[in-house]
Amino acid sequence: MKRVSIIFIIFLLITSVFCNVFATTPEQPVEQTVPAEPDTQQTETPQDAANQETQLIERQEKITDTTAKVIDVKEVREVVTGTVTDKVQEVTIEIIEGPYIGEEFTTDYTLSYDIDGKILAYELDVGDKVIVQIAESPDGHVIATVQDVARADYILGMFAVFLLSIVVIGGKRGVKAIIGLLLTIVLIYFILIKGIFKGDNAILSSIITSMLVIVGTFIVIGGLNKKIMTAAIGTLGGVVSAGLMALIFNNIAKMSGACEDAIQLSINMSTINFDFRDLLFAGIIVSALGACMDVGMSIASSLDEIKMKNPDITWLELLKSGMNIGRDVIGTMTNTLILAYVGGSLTLILLFMACDMNIIEILNKETIAEQIVSAIAGSMGVVYTVPITSFIYAILNRDKLVYKKSSENKLDGRRSLKI
Repeated sequence: MKRVSIIFIIFLLITSVFCNVFATTPEQPVEQTVPAEPDTQQTETPQDAANQETQLIERQEKITDTTAKVIDVKEVREVVTGTVTDKVQEVTIEIIEGPYIGEEFTTDYTLSYDIDGKILAYELDVGDKVIVQIAESPDGHVIATVQDVARADYILGMFAVFLLSIVVIGGKRGVKAIIGLLLTIVLIYFILIKGIFKGDNAILSSIITSMLVIVGTFIVIGGLNKKIMTAAIGTLGGVVSAGLMALIFNNIAKMSGACEDAIQLSINMSTINFDFRDLLFAGIIVSALGACMDVGMSIASSLDEIKMKNPDITWLELLKSGMNIGRDVIGTMTNTLILAYVGGSLTLILLFMACDMNIIEILNKETIAEQIVSAIAGSMGVVYTVPITSFIYAILNRDKLVYKKSSENKLDGRRSLKI
């Protein structure tokens, strides 16, 4: 165990140096603005007029967002407004939360998402829960508008079925897997997401989160032993490799991270200036984490089983076996990442093709290029996880004997492990 601890500490030190390199990036100069002197003859701009109109509406109407249940539905009809034709469904709803609880409203639910009416929402049925916005004017007139379907309960229900399936099929190990999953969710939310939202360095947050997820999940699943330590070190090495590849190629290809979501985030966030290049890097790290963990544990478990069945195997043979096993795993895991990114970008690719863009023009679009670089960098992380894990396990288990030939301590006829 001393050898395991030394190697793990060395690897953590290397990773911490890697983190410090990103944490010491030069700060961007902050521009200071001098408040202009008031100009009594300044004319009112259209933007000022719009802001005043918005403030006037807010003063006049009280807006409440709440949840309601559909108690009656009518047939879908078409409503023509100028040149736009919408499909609308009249529904009667009952408020089930908030200050208007128990009250009923009859309103229209617009099914059309686009002007041409090619994309339609599902029709509402009796019993469906919906998100409702209620506007109350100063004279007491109340208008309820159905915004969307309330899907949180369905998502939580699906998640419950998922957890139940893990327990039924996985048994005790399934319970451990659930604990590891919940730990991962907590770490990603409280350290990565909330940390970045507060203004922490995205690269540093992603690396720290990855380290904690790897170590915590593996210890929960398999305890603290050579196999788990090997899988953790190999996974961390693969994730860092993916990050380095992403960093290199993002700089070469001059990726700015300015996709449509980033632009919307920049518009809506006035208190924090995000570095979208760092966010792109952090996304690649987190995306590659799961695949690298899968490969790292697969290699370590396979080699552990080989060593258990053949205690006299040499470390070179272990290394060779790990590489052979890894070559088979690489083929499927790289496909997993590539297909995941293609699935996420499918609609966008079809959009560019609908605009008569050829394949070269599509690849040159930064949104698509980001997905491609992310997929390739993540796949390279998976590839490098194989030799790192194989080498670490071979070195840690280069002693010929794993089990005692004859155990002095026997429990129920089973031999004890040599730790």
